[in-house]
Amino acid sequence: MPVSPDQFRGALRRWASGVSIVTTRGGRGVQGITVASFCSLSLDPPLILVCINREARSHRLIADQRCFGVNILRQDQLQLSEIAAGREPAGGAFERLATRTASTGAPILTNVLAWLDCSLVEQHEGGDHTIFVGRVEAAGHGDGTPLVWCSSGYRRLREDGPQGAAALGRRRATARRPPRRAGKVKAARGKKKRPAARKRGRTR
Repeated sequence: MPVSPDQFRGALRRWASGVSIVTTRGGRGVQGITVASFCSLSLDPPLILVCINREARSHRLIADQRCFGVNILRQDQLQLSEIAAGREPAGGAFERLATRTASTGAPILTNVLAWLDCSLVEQHEGGDHTIFVGRVEAAGHGDGTPLVWCSSGYRRLREDGPQGAAALGRRRATARRPPRRAGKVKAARGKKKRPAARKRGRTR
C-alpha cells in the first residue's frame, strides 16, 4: 500500500529549497506561479525541469508559448512569492512589475537573485502535475541571499561572513590531510635532540 498523503507531505516538508517564480505571457500580460519543484537536469545541453499542477493557469500558457522564465528570489522578495502562489491578492501586481526579455521572449523579472530563460523541449505526465523540461537559452545572476522554504514556512540563511568562510575552509583543508602514521609519531617523540655543536672561533 502506498504512503498516505499526510505522511508524504510531512516528509517532503522537511526538504529545504529555494523559491522560484516561473513566468510566461498570457492574454492579460505577464503571468507567474511560485514553484518549489525546480531543479537542474543536465549541463550539456543545459537543461532544467519544473513541475506545474495541471489545473494551474500557467500550465496551459507554458505549453502554448513554448518558453518560460525561472526567477530565483532573494530573501527580501517574500511578498512576491506569496502573490505568485495565490496566497495574497495579485491586484494586477505582475502587470506592474518591471520585466525584460533575453532570448526566447519569455518575461524575466528584474532584480531577482538569478534567472533562467528557457525554451520548452519536452513535457511528461507526472500524476497531477506536468514535468516541463526547458533548455536554458540565457541566464544571469546578482548578489544577495536566497529566499528559502522549509516546514511550511520561509526561512533565513545565516551569513557567517568572511571569518566564518575562512574557518570553514580551514576545516576542509584539515580534513583532506592524510593521517600521520602512529609508528613515525612515536619514533619522533622518543628521539632525543642532539645539542648544537659549538662553532670554534678563529684565532689571530
